Amino acid sequence: MHCPYPKPYTPYPSIELIIAFYIQDMLTLFLLLGLCSFIFAGESRQADEQFADTGRIQPLFQKGIYVNPFPVKSSKIISEQRGKNNVSRPKKPLPAQQVNMAQALPEDLDGLYVTWLGHSSVLMQIDGVRVLLDPVLADNISPVPLIRNFPRFQKEAPLSVDSLPFMDAVFISHDHLDHLNNKTIRALAPKVGYFLVPTGVGAHLKRWKIDPAKIREYSWWQEGILQGLSGKRLRFVCTPARHNSWRDIFKGKTLWASWVFIGSEHRVFFSGDTGYNLHFKQIGYHYGPFDLTMVESGQHSANPHSHLLPEEAVQANLDLRGKTMLPIHWGSFSFYDQDWQEPPERTICAAEAQGVKLRMPQIGQTFSIDDAPAIVPWWRHNLPFPSTPCSAPNSTPGIPSTLSP
Repeated sequence: MHCPYPKPYTPYPSIELIIAFYIQDMLTLFLLLGLCSFIFAGESRQADEQFADTGRIQPLFQKGIYVNPFPVKSSKIISEQRGKNNVSRPKKPLPAQQVNMAQALPEDLDGLYVTWLGHSSVLMQIDGVRVLLDPVLADNISPVPLIRNFPRFQKEAPLSVDSLPFMDAVFISHDHLDHLNNKTIRALAPKVGYFLVPTGVGAHLKRWKIDPAKIREYSWWQEGILQGLSGKRLRFVCTPARHNSWRDIFKGKTLWASWVFIGSEHRVFFSGDTGYNLHFKQIGYHYGPFDLTMVESGQHSANPHSHLLPEEAVQANLDLRGKTMLPIHWGSFSFYDQDWQEPPERTICAAEAQGVKLRMPQIGQTFSIDDAPAIVPWWRHNLPFPSTPCSAPNSTPGIPSTLSP
C-alpha cells in the first residue's frame, strides 16, 4: 500500500560525505603540522647542519691486512715540549686509590658509575650492567722487560682480579700491549661473561685458552645487546677509530675500534686509541649526545695520525656531542719521548678554552655522572709543572685558573 507521507529524515550522513569530511580533516592536519615545523625548525635545522650525516666510514681490508681508511693530508706539531729535556716518567710513584667496590659497583641499577684504572683501563657500571674496558692490571706490560721495560707509574694496579665480582663483559678496542694484556685476560676469564672484541682479535684470546663460546667479534657499525646478571640490558656498537693493529710480528691482521654504550638511562663513548678525523662527527650524529665520552689524550708523540693531541681530544668530545669528557691513555705507562705531565695539563687548558666539562679522578677513584665535577690536580706532586700555561686571565703559569692547586 502506498504511504501518503514522505520517508522520515535520517541524521546519518552518506558514505560519500564521510569520506569528504575525512579528507578535509586530514588536509587541515597536515597543513597545521607543516606550519608548526616551519615555525620551530630553526634551532633543529641549525643542529642538523652542524652535525650533518657524513656517512659511515668502513674498514679497509687490502692484501690480507687492515689498513687505515683515513687519508693522511698533512703533518702536525706533536708536542710543544719535545726535545726540552722531557721527563717521560714521574720521579716517584704516582698516587692511586685501591678501588672501593661498594662505590664502583653499587646496587643502583639506573646510574652511571665510572672508575678509571689508569691509562685506558676503565671499570664501569652503566644502568645496572657491569663492564671492563681495555683492562690492563699488570705491573709491567713489556713482553721482554730485560730488553725494553714498560713498568707502571704506580706501585701496583688499583684493582686486583680477586677483588672483582662477576663481570658481564670485557670490551677490547685493539690488540696493542697497553690495551690487551694476556695475563689480565687469562686471570679475568672465570669471572667474565663475554669478551667483545673487534674482528680478528678473538684469535689472540683463543690462543690464550679463553673459551671460544665467550668471544664475540664485531666490525665497525655492528651492534649487539648485552644482558647483565642484574637483568638489565645494554646496547653496544662497535664504531670506527683511526689507528692500527700490531701484535707480536703480525701487523694489520686485526681490526681496531671505539665503542658506544647505550643503557636504559645513559650513553657513553669509549675511544680506544685513535687519531682525529670525521668519524667522531659520524658517531656523534648517529648515537650522540653522550653523557660521558672517554677520549684518549696522551702518548700522542707516537704517531700524530694514530693518536690525538689533547686539543684534538677536546674537539672530538664536541664532535661527539659529549656532555662530559674523561681524558684517558695517560698516567700509567710511557712509551715515547714525551713529558708525562703534558697530556693532563694541555687537556685542561683546551677544555677551559672550549667550555668542556672534564672529569679527572685519581686513578682508582670512582665517580658518578651525577656528582658535581671537581678537578683536583693530584698528579702535580711530581714537579716541575709544564712550561706552557693556559691562556685564561689571572692564571698562574702551569696552573689553570679553574683548578685548586
